[in-house]
Amino acid sequence: MEWIAVVLGILLLIALAGLVLLNQQRRQLEEILQEAQRARRELEAECDRMAAWLEGLRLGGTEALLLLDQSRRILWANRPAMEQLNARPGRALPEAIPSLELETLLETTGTAEIRWRDRWWLATGWTWPRGYGLALVDITRQREAERARRELTANVAHDLRTPLTTIRLLLDELKPAEPIPASWERLTRELDRLIQLVNALLDLARLEAGEWPLAYEAVEVRPWVQGWVERFAPLWQARGLKVHLDLPEGLRVWADPEWAGRALGNLLDNAIKFTPPGGEVRVRAWSEGEWVAIEVADTGPGIPPEDLPRIFERFYRRDRHRGGSGSGLGLAIARHAVEAHGGRIQAFSEPGRGARLVFTLPAA
Repeated sequence: MEWIAVVLGILLLIALAGLVLLNQQRRQLEEILQEAQRARRELEAECDRMAAWLEGLRLGGTEALLLLDQSRRILWANRPAMEQLNARPGRALPEAIPSLELETLLETTGTAEIRWRDRWWLATGWTWPRGYGLALVDITRQREAERARRELTANVAHDLRTPLTTIRLLLDELKPAEPIPASWERLTRELDRLIQLVNALLDLARLEAGEWPLAYEAVEVRPWVQGWVERFAPLWQARGLKVHLDLPEGLRVWADPEWAGRALGNLLDNAIKFTPPGGEVRVRAWSEGEWVAIEVADTGPGIPPEDLPRIFERFYRRDRHRGGSGSGLGLAIARHAVEAHGGRIQAFSEPGRGARLVFTLPAA
């Protein structure tokens, strides 16, 4: 009988230990449940705050706004997103909007234009603590207006080029005997400027429309840049400027030498024009992995901060307050030529300390 009592005692101790263990596990489960509920409340509050902020945005056009979790499942979407894109909460983004551009955009958290359902959208992505945010603005009408503007510019420039060229030829035939009057020289000079402007308008319209195929080849940077610097030698020598080159041997780019050269030439022309007599223009190049960067710097007055964001816009002239000449198309053409190669162009400056313009081309 004693051994039965011992066994019962052991079983009782085991049962008590089990109850204690179960009680501890129950408390742990309760704590885990409370933590999960707290996390859920925080997530809901974060979603509500983000949704309220997004609803307050007014970007113009149709604004589709979404919040995604880390797995890119839609947590929240406003009415335009649900009505225009069928992007409803609970759906995975690739199911709602199957777009490789959007997938790439979320990885880089930048801005890109995408085409979806016969509309053009300007998409902007960003990150937040629980995942990703996405805003899409319908820019179809803006793109159509831009296309109409390009066509009008190209048509007008094309219609002007033939009569202007004819007038220039007639002027050459009617050239007076020596000494040539100053008024005649001024007339031909202004006519040449007008012809250059018309040609620049045509070039810009074709570049913007992507109608100018690029003839890519491996270009040796050093002789290519030196050739363009020599083209401008009469200009910088007449102003008494010094030109310094820092171009490594063996550096090559994969580019259209003429169109990439147009970009470089416009930067050189800009630097020469804004550098006072006796100043310096520096041109250097260096490798940046899969890209090659080329910089044109001057010792001129620099670019005012309010002009920096706009100097690559067409017809924008940063020297307008000083009465300088120029069509305002050179830097716009440079930007489109560089972007046609997949590169980017930037301007850096401090007033009174000159300006640096840098663009990139694919490395060969």
